[in-house]
Amino acid sequence: MEQQRQERQQELRALFHMLDHTAKIAEDASLTGAFSGGETRCITQFNNALTRLTELNAVPDGLFDELHAEASFGQIGIACHQLAAYLNEGLDTTEDSKGWFASFFGERFMENLTEEATDKPLGDMIRKAAPDFLTETMLEDIVETFPVAANGKLTIDADLGGIDVQSTKDDTLSIRIRRAAQLKEDRRAGEVLKNFDVQITHEASDVKIDAKFKGSEKQWQKVKERLDIQFDIVVPEHYTLDLKTTSEDISVANIVGDVNVQTADGGLRFQDITGQIDGVTSGRNIDLKTFNGDVVLQTSGGNIGLTGGIGDVKAKTSGGNVQAINVVGAVNAQTSGGNVTLRECKGGAELKTAGGSIKVENDGPVLAKTSGGSIRCQLQETTTSQNLLLDLETMGGGVNVSLVPDIAATVEAKVLGGSVTTEFPVTADASRPVKPDQLQGTINGGGPLLKLRSVGGNIILRKVEEDKPEEV
Repeated sequence: MEQQRQERQQELRALFHMLDHTAKIAEDASLTGAFSGGETRCITQFNNALTRLTELNAVPDGLFDELHAEASFGQIGIACHQLAAYLNEGLDTTEDSKGWFASFFGERFMENLTEEATDKPLGDMIRKAAPDFLTETMLEDIVETFPVAANGKLTIDADLGGIDVQSTKDDTLSIRIRRAAQLKEDRRAGEVLKNFDVQITHEASDVKIDAKFKGSEKQWQKVKERLDIQFDIVVPEHYTLDLKTTSEDISVANIVGDVNVQTADGGLRFQDITGQIDGVTSGRNIDLKTFNGDVVLQTSGGNIGLTGGIGDVKAKTSGGNVQAINVVGAVNAQTSGGNVTLRECKGGAELKTAGGSIKVENDGPVLAKTSGGSIRCQLQETTTSQNLLLDLETMGGGVNVSLVPDIAATVEAKVLGGSVTTEFPVTADASRPVKPDQLQGTINGGGPLLKLRSVGGNIILRKVEEDKPEEV
């Protein structure tokens, strides 16, 4: 009798493992689209297992129905899980399963597994304890190559995914779209990934990619953190780009043509762009290196950095710093919560910040205003034709200005709650009284206006040696 009982338990345990294994195969096939045509075999295995379990009186008659011949992988997986769960109540399968996983994954995996609460389903504990790569599903890459001519246009409109665009000397446009989902926290991510519909249109020299999720936006927004979608594109060097993604980063390099990009939750990176650049992001940093063309950049919650370019710049951020280095062109920079810095720049500058300091090294006229910091300005070269050299105003700090010794200018400086000092000989208007909080007069015979205002700090005019420029 005892031997018969052990043999029965052994057979039940074997049937349990077969059902569990079939359920996993069905789930993977449902998520990834693999094993096409294998439904019939899985259906047969389930129905044979149910028949045998009924013969062994392991399940009551009529409690479980056989699968019909047209059952999908999703239906197969559910049926196998339900039957296996029923069997698990009468079997000691947990130790067997843990032993198998320990031999396959190693002791470290089992340590992670035992840290989970023991009253949770074994499948949930396994997913949380397993390394990420073991709970990842990947769809086959979408790969396309199109013959195009220079000066065409690439348009991407995607609900989700990072975009990286590089250039080639060839007249071809190549596309690789990678798609993966992490199932460790939520297995629904795999089903959502399958609903990511990609449509590619090629007309003459233009290519358009529309990548949208089927169904409601709420569904994919819930699992977007567990989705990994990437667009890797190579276009001809002379090409126009219009790129949009709701989430993830956009990067563009080595393009001769206009570049228009937008992302709601990602960073922007540009390098070696010749053409007009228009970049918008709602929450991350923007970085631009080596450009030739006018630039408009905007972010709601990050920093903006520009290095080595020729062209007029408009840069605006609501919550970060703005920095421009070695830019030739007019710079208009605004931030509501950070600092503004210009170094080795040539051209006019209009700078504003509501919550930081301004540091400027420039050779053109500067208009700068801050409500929450100091202004430090080094003006290197000037032209006598300009009516205004500096218009600097701060409500929460001092103003420190460094000028070349032979500058010819007219000074109008006023402070509230501080003093004005100068290293330059200033010829004052004899009709006006001299006051410690004001300085009005001319330097080296007079010239363009230096208009300086400070509330809560001092104003200082210094001489800077041309062979030893002051660091700002």
